[in-house]
Amino acid sequence: MRILHTGDWHIGITRWGIDRSEEVFKSIEFIIDVVEKEDIDVVLIAGDLFDHRMPKGENLYRTAEILQKLGGDNRKVIVVTGNHDWRELATSLGVFSALSNVYFLTGVGVKSFTTRKGESLRLGSLPYFWERDFLHVGDDLTRREKLGESLHRRLEEINQRFLPNSVNILLGHIFVEGALLGSEMKLSFSSNFAIPPSWFPNRAHYVALGHAHKPQSVAGSPVPTYYCGSIVRIDFSEANDKKSINIIDAKPGGIACVSQIEIPCKELMELEFKFSQLEPTALMVKDFEGYIKARIFMDVLEKNPVSRVKQLIPNCVEVETIFQTESKRDTHHVDFSLEPSKLFYHYLSLREGNVDGEVIKIFEELYREATLNEDSQH
Repeated sequence: MRILHTGDWHIGITRWGIDRSEEVFKSIEFIIDVVEKEDIDVVLIAGDLFDHRMPKGENLYRTAEILQKLGGDNRKVIVVTGNHDWRELATSLGVFSALSNVYFLTGVGVKSFTTRKGESLRLGSLPYFWERDFLHVGDDLTRREKLGESLHRRLEEINQRFLPNSVNILLGHIFVEGALLGSEMKLSFSSNFAIPPSWFPNRAHYVALGHAHKPQSVAGSPVPTYYCGSIVRIDFSEANDKKSINIIDAKPGGIACVSQIEIPCKELMELEFKFSQLEPTALMVKDFEGYIKARIFMDVLEKNPVSRVKQLIPNCVEVETIFQTESKRDTHHVDFSLEPSKLFYHYLSLREGNVDGEVIKIFEELYREATLNEDSQH
């Protein structure tokens, strides 16, 4: 059985005020070509199909066409829901419910599939777990303990339902202890609801994960376990990542063989230079087609340095200006009317000197969930 593992498409994503949908669709077209050329039997999408829970109509219909194309030639296309996805998306909208060979899994469990070659697939699903589902359970510590117990128990149940005469796969959207983000920051259960890799079912041929955007294998799992990563470089914490998809060859009783195929996508570049060197720097990067983040040391006076930088480097999407300070005790003024993520960014920039975009994403996710939790209590 030939299986393709992808995920974290984030269709409809915008960054830096730029709609990056066409970049995403270009990567998806590449994936479709691979599916057809590599004779893939099953396509796994490990969550976050969309970037927003209420996608634009145009993106919905375009995505439906893509999924139907992937499900052509009697291939199975299996999608698990992520934290950016709306759980009832597939059942609530006819555009998806009418698709053939396309399956949306929104609950924990095991489903059986027969591939176009007559092979048996047992697919365990582990969609994103919302902490608000455990709001009724005690304090934060107790809630996390109960969440962990529930995840562990359900993974054991999935393992018991895997069969020796089938190819057994777990498809999930969750953080795992020791997994790396683009920032090289490791995750732990205490900080991000990350589960120990030892919990994964030892009867599985392969564990296909989404949520972390950095493609990687997961150490400490009893079976081959991978994050496929996102299909475009979403922010500068992913600048050094090579985006890829995984192809898995598996058969009952055998060991899965895993290979990667790199996805060509726009590059991200980070620059540091003195403002006096702006013009030669702009000349140096004039043929660079990706996005640029500039950290500029202000060695000359300029009334509006950010506008000047973006004028000479049009694809520069982030500009950080560093000014010489006369004293370490300079007072920093904070606009508390800013949204929470920008206040947090300001706090980190003052404390650390630089800010990892991946940390901001986690903050936004946790803040969003906390807000939802608060709303549900009123």
